[in-house]
Amino acid sequence: MSRTSRRPLARAGAVVLLAASLLAGCAQEEPTGDADLPSSAAPTSEEVQTTTEAAVTSEPPVADDGSVTSSAPPEEAEEEAPVAVTSADQSFTADLPAGWVDAMDLVDDENVQLAGRAPEQVDGFFPNILVTQEEYVSNLTSAVEETAEQLAGEDGEYELLEPAEVDGNRAPGYTIVREVQGRSLAQTQRWISHDGTLYVVTLSAPEADAQEAAPLLDSLLASWTWQD
Repeated sequence: MSRTSRRPLARAGAVVLLAASLLAGCAQEEPTGDADLPSSAAPTSEEVQTTTEAAVTSEPPVADDGSVTSSAPPEEAEEEAPVAVTSADQSFTADLPAGWVDAMDLVDDENVQLAGRAPEQVDGFFPNILVTQEEYVSNLTSAVEETAEQLAGEDGEYELLEPAEVDGNRAPGYTIVREVQGRSLAQTQRWISHDGTLYVVTLSAPEADAQEAAPLLDSLLASWTWQD
């Protein structure tokens, strides 16, 4: 293995495991951050009783002409907007998928620049996206191919992906499926080299949810904007 790819390979493997631990760890965590998660207090039994009595005893409003007025049709619920976030090093901004939450408080790695997770579990885990800052590599495409092969090993499966464009930068990548902590996980990585720094974007989801999760990563990459 070349010296230029040994360090990224070691870190890529660590990131894959970190993402997998975040999948499992989030399943044990209560949602954090009141500003990030919609919350509503359940009504007490007294409130339910009062509301029920009011509904039964109240008469419908009557117009001047004696006819019963009709209530306005309920407004349609607004679609949730993507969640705009800024990387820890302030180098880029991106949009997490609508409904996702910032999960930076659930990771303890100084290389992590962005972390987000889905609001609901799939097969007992939360799909998530991590972005880490890594050492620069001179031959990005070769390093990605070598890393995918090494991480897959003999039992895993991987597929090399066509490079994606991320705000003017090419981002080669791969998808790998393997067993982690007794679960079959699909993880997609995109490597982005920008101004001498390598950013590795990792999407992790249970294999059963891989097809639905894939467009979420594409959306995040499309929203990526460098701040320099």
